[in-house]
Amino acid sequence: MRKVTDGSTSLKRRRFLQGAATTGAAAAAGCLGGGGGGSDRVPMDVTEWPPEDLESNLNLWNWYDSWAEYAIDAFGEEFDVDVSNSGYSSADQWYSQLQAGNDEIDNIAATTNWVERSIENDFLHEIPVDVMPAWDNITDRIKEASSYQQDGSVYGVPESLVLYPLTYNDEYFDSAPDSWGVLWDEEHEGNLCMWDNATVSCQIAALYTGQDPIQPDDYDEIEEVLIQQKPLLQTYWGDYQQGMSLFVNEDVVAGPLTMGRTYTARFQEGAPVHYTAPQEGAMYTSDLFVIPQGAPNPIASLQFTNWASETENAAQLFETMGYQPAVDISDELSEEDAEFTNWPDEWDLVFSETLSDEVRSRYDEIWTAVKAA
Repeated sequence: MRKVTDGSTSLKRRRFLQGAATTGAAAAAGCLGGGGGGSDRVPMDVTEWPPEDLESNLNLWNWYDSWAEYAIDAFGEEFDVDVSNSGYSSADQWYSQLQAGNDEIDNIAATTNWVERSIENDFLHEIPVDVMPAWDNITDRIKEASSYQQDGSVYGVPESLVLYPLTYNDEYFDSAPDSWGVLWDEEHEGNLCMWDNATVSCQIAALYTGQDPIQPDDYDEIEEVLIQQKPLLQTYWGDYQQGMSLFVNEDVVAGPLTMGRTYTARFQEGAPVHYTAPQEGAMYTSDLFVIPQGAPNPIASLQFTNWASETENAAQLFETMGYQPAVDISDELSEEDAEFTNWPDEWDLVFSETLSDEVRSRYDEIWTAVKAA
């Protein structure tokens, strides 16, 4: 049995982080989307910018609620479009509508793996990025990291990079913990938390034990260390607000939390928190704007996608939500914000590629066993 330590012994295994093979996407998707309503025009009909004759309405599904509130007013006023937003907590909510035949949603802020599924099942419109001025604003870093193309066609415009770091109380620790092993350290018993999420927690355990989090080679070890960790935890958190509150109320000193929620806790709630990517690495993904088949207002959605990628509006995303925009906003940042959001080049970050059905199933089985232990 692996000894519970500060994690240093776990680094003896070989590492595969950057070389993981891309697994096939996914889950069976049921019937094709694309039915229902929709304009006679499609985004690829736009060959010159700006597009003419925008529709008068726009229905967003964007889970960055605070930024969406800004966008509703700012975009609506600039383009005389009536904008609404349906925030969501799970991608299943919009994906099931696309499966059934979308006739409501015009624009979605979607995470990469769900975008991949949607592309494979022909749920999305192709986007004419070559004529969109703001496409040049998207940084090469995120263009290279995100998965939004198929056979040379583009189906998404990156919105932000989402990091899943180790968040910690920077008054409790003298310096940033350098290993996920801090979450297995008995010294902090009762002051630690984990995310009640099979994939996230199993991938942290995979990193901790030196395995590839996309294609691990020892599921038993992942389950074993997660069970070892359980008595050291104060709790598993279930939603982002609960996770953030644990740090704001100083109920815990370390655990996983998104970069955006860490930003909110630090700068909007005054919590003594910061984040880091431990030496074993940390996961990250991207969110992208996509225009689903059946969108009733596809041209307004295309104009919105370009507008959202303009520097001023991308900067608002960071200021309201704390996630690193896909656009270079360095000239818009305060020194404090720049220090917070710039990730050191030496961090070993692993892009959260779509898991194979086998890996996702095994992670679910492990998590069920851990919760029952």
